[in-house]
This record gives sequence, structure tokens and C-alpha cells, in this order.
Amino acid sequence: MFRKEIVIVVKRKDGRVETRKVVVDKSGGGDLVTLWGFRLICCLFAKVPKGASVSFGFVDLGGTSRSQICIHERPREFFGSGCADRSPYIGFGSSDVAPSRSDSKLLGELARVDASYSVDETNFICSIGGSWVPASDVSVCEVGLYMFVCDSGGVARYVLFDRSVLSPCISVSAGSTISVLYVFRF
Repeated sequence: MFRKEIVIVVKRKDGRVETRKVVVDKSGGGDLVTLWGFRLICCLFAKVPKGASVSFGFVDLGGTSRSQICIHERPREFFGSGCADRSPYIGFGSSDVAPSRSDSKLLGELARVDASYSVDETNFICSIGGSWVPASDVSVCEVGLYMFVCDSGGVARYVLFDRSVLSPCISVSAGSTISVLYVFRF
């Protein structure tokens, strides 16, 4: 869920300070902040072929239709697509160690698969999912969301955006399919 918080501070001539906080928890996203936040998150995880761009449309104050490019072909920028195809990936792992802010990969990675990506702007839902069929029996105790993106040196690298530990672990027998779907709702 998206949460918008606005803090307004008024410093009066006599030195008094008044603070007012407006917190809006919304689902369904009827305001512009939610719409723009949603669009930016969706752009972040977009699948973009090498050298291509992703943009979204809007109408400016004068009533003219415009587009905002959020992924472009530059090779040395995180939001670039110039060094490789940008794509989300789903990871499956066996570690049950609690997540840490310093995690850069799954701790017991078993597989990493190219993910599907979909956007439903009407309902403010961005989904990223992937499936894996293990060749032997496994216990999946962690899942992760990666992006394959350009770094500042123009090299494509995997970046871990989420590592979640499952409790209890999920036993998956050889030949079965395990699927993970990350759903961002606003």
C-alpha cells in the first residue's frame, strides 16, 4: 500500500512553530502522487531490450500530451538500457538466515529465472513473477527479486531488491513447479 505523508511547518513571527501532518493511506490511488509513484516503480522494474526506452504519458498544464522517459539507452546509468537487456529476475534459495540490509544475493541460491512483468494502471498493480522446475527435491526457504541493470561503469549486473525468508520452508519435489509473484499495489 502506498502511504502519502505531508508535513507542513509554519514558523510564526513570535517564534512559535506549528506543525501539521497529513497522512493519507490509500488503495486504489486516486491522487497524482500515487499515480506518479506507481509509474516510477513500474518503470524501475520494466523489462527493456538493450538500447530501448520506456516512457509513460501525461498531460501538461497547458493541455499538451507529453511523455516522460524513465528508461533510456544510456549505457552508464542505472536507469539505462545501453549495456544489456534490463530485466527482473526471481531467485529461489535454501537459506533460512534472516534477511539483512547488507544482503546482495540469496544466501543459498538454487536458481535464478527471468521474470515476467505486467502493469495494470487502471487498478495500480505492478506484478513481477517467475517459475522454476527443480531437477531434484529441494527446500525453498528464501526468494528474491533481482534486476539486471547497467552500473556506472557500463557493465550489466544483478542487483538484489528483495530477499524474503519463508517460514516454514517449502518442499518442492523434482519435476514440480514453484512460482513466485511479487505484486506491488498502490
